[in-house]
Amino acid sequence: MNKICIYLLLLILGASCDKKSEQLHQGHDEGNDAMLTLSDQDRVVINLLIDTAAIKTIYEETTLIGTAVIDERAINVISARVKGRVDKLFARNPGTYVKNGDPLYSIYSEELLSYENEYLLAIDENKTASTQKEITQRMVEASRRRLALWTLSDRQIDELGKTKTISPLITFYSNRSGYLSELLVREGEYVEIGSPLFRLADLNSLWIESQLYSNEVNYLKQSPTLEVEFEAFPGERIKGEIVYDNPRLEDNTKINLVRIKVNNTKGNYKPGMMVYVYLKRNRKETLVIPKSALLLENNVIVWVETPDGMFEQRMVDIGIQNKREVEILSGLSHGDKVVTRGAFLLNSAWKVKQGGGAMVGMKM
Repeated sequence: MNKICIYLLLLILGASCDKKSEQLHQGHDEGNDAMLTLSDQDRVVINLLIDTAAIKTIYEETTLIGTAVIDERAINVISARVKGRVDKLFARNPGTYVKNGDPLYSIYSEELLSYENEYLLAIDENKTASTQKEITQRMVEASRRRLALWTLSDRQIDELGKTKTISPLITFYSNRSGYLSELLVREGEYVEIGSPLFRLADLNSLWIESQLYSNEVNYLKQSPTLEVEFEAFPGERIKGEIVYDNPRLEDNTKINLVRIKVNNTKGNYKPGMMVYVYLKRNRKETLVIPKSALLLENNVIVWVETPDGMFEQRMVDIGIQNKREVEILSGLSHGDKVVTRGAFLLNSAWKVKQGGGAMVGMKM
């Protein structure tokens, strides 16, 4: 133990001795040897922190490590609407955000060329026809419908009729927003109607893939509350929901893979991010104190501030616990003030006071 700790111990012991002497002169019998006194200066020097034992909700908590991945149920496959050669790709790089209405790809199609020619011929015949005007008008409308099936908009078809400029190229636009998760085609490649070209992922929700050992799988049967914390956003916990689509046991291991769905409407979280998953289970309303108040020796010890400002050592029995809090089964009552910072120094001073001498590792 370093010189600072020795100095602090001497301060505490000195204050306790002064207090004891004062109490004896006043006729007060200090019958409890497990008590110490701190001056206001001592409290500041040892950075003392007090909390209160209270009845509150506590959970057992298990922490898992996971990775954010794309929600497979939120992937849309964009397929070729016509056959032809892919002339240009406007979205190439996985991870690119595609907005509704953005151009995706252009296709060169001789079939489209023939339909455009057919439409222009129908317009000319309708203009020059002196008889059977109704028939030629129906031909124009039929040609427009065929072009519309190629996803040409009314504006594009009208523009074709005005400019008389035909083109074998047609550009297709996205009808939804999302992130390009996979590119399934290359420029220059010939495609048929229905050939898959892109996979667009909606990242409004994500899956967290995590691992559970076989003995931990039962936790899922206890209706746990799930909270997820992304490593890139420490302290920001969000709710999660277990997805039971395909929990599976890895080959030749005792590890189960589970998926947890989380909301991502703000778009802050991205696939590939590391995630902490907190499983909260066995919810109880019980007496609870901060876990930092515990001293683990032969028995579990807590230091309590008494109403007269002294500090008393108590042995306690503990129940369920998590990283921050612990259930107290006996030894404390609701409203007791417990030391959550500085308890180790109090305990060390008490040991010296009891004649325990130097502690392990302490050079006097």
